[in-house]
Amino acid sequence: MDFMQRLWQRIAAALAAAYLFLNGGMLLALPAQQTSPPAATSPATSPASGASAATPAAPRQPRAKTEEEFAEYQRFMRETRTDEQIQLIEDFLLHFPDSELREYAFQAATQAFQAKNDFSSLLTYGELTLGENEDNLVALLILASAIPERTNRSDPERDENLALAETYAQRILDLLPRMPQPAGVTPVRWEQTKREAAATSHASLGMVSLIREDFLRAETEFKRATDLASSPDPVTFYRLGLSYSFQKKYDQAIEALDRAASVGGVKVSSPDGLARDLVAEAKDFVLKSREASGGSGSDTAPPQPAEAPAP
Repeated sequence: MDFMQRLWQRIAAALAAAYLFLNGGMLLALPAQQTSPPAATSPATSPASGASAATPAAPRQPRAKTEEEFAEYQRFMRETRTDEQIQLIEDFLLHFPDSELREYAFQAATQAFQAKNDFSSLLTYGELTLGENEDNLVALLILASAIPERTNRSDPERDENLALAETYAQRILDLLPRMPQPAGVTPVRWEQTKREAAATSHASLGMVSLIREDFLRAETEFKRATDLASSPDPVTFYRLGLSYSFQKKYDQAIEALDRAASVGGVKVSSPDGLARDLVAEAKDFVLKSREASGGSGSDTAPPQPAEAPAP
């Protein structure tokens, strides 16, 4: 499995950890690479009447205006084949441009393009989702993770992109404590769900810091991510190892890289078609650096990032 596939699996796992989208008291469960319909109602369905006057009215749920709109909505939400789902979403948006369900269409498209590893379209639909609801947790998680993954140190818009990813990741961390526990989800499950989402956010902030060459903050963020996640991703341990290495904390770097290897490692395809083991390359770099420094594990004067394997 290559690096980007592993990355998307990590993000999808955070989304599937359970019930991550909250909008006006309505919960939307989002399994990886597949969406489940939210509690949107068809035109023939109306809320129950007779509520006590002392009970605050529940926020109005979005609904389709016609049976045809509701049927098309259900069709794209239930489609499991990525390309077919994208086509159905585009048809829905063309047929019902003013639908109250647009947010869910944009959100489903964001996930579909995530599955296709199509960053440009993912970015477009993710931002459209946030245009409908700036607290859409699914879109925030995907964008906060994807933007730094596609940002290089030499990109002309590097600073702008990293600032945007940082904003999205921080919004997640600000949003999570305010999210009420959904009905039907146990307190333990809900807390773990929030921890997984927070872990994804901290990993994104770590990547932002790594690109900025703020290695101490990268270390802090990646460490938080590994502490929060129930099953930390090897990519996060690998990047934690790089953060230690750039600070000449060689013993800690080796420990983090060994953890990365123990949970699957990080391998990418090289131009010649062979697989590169990034964890092994990084560990070799750290061992040689430690030996050259006389075995010291000090944290002074970090080496230039170009000397190490790419993050």
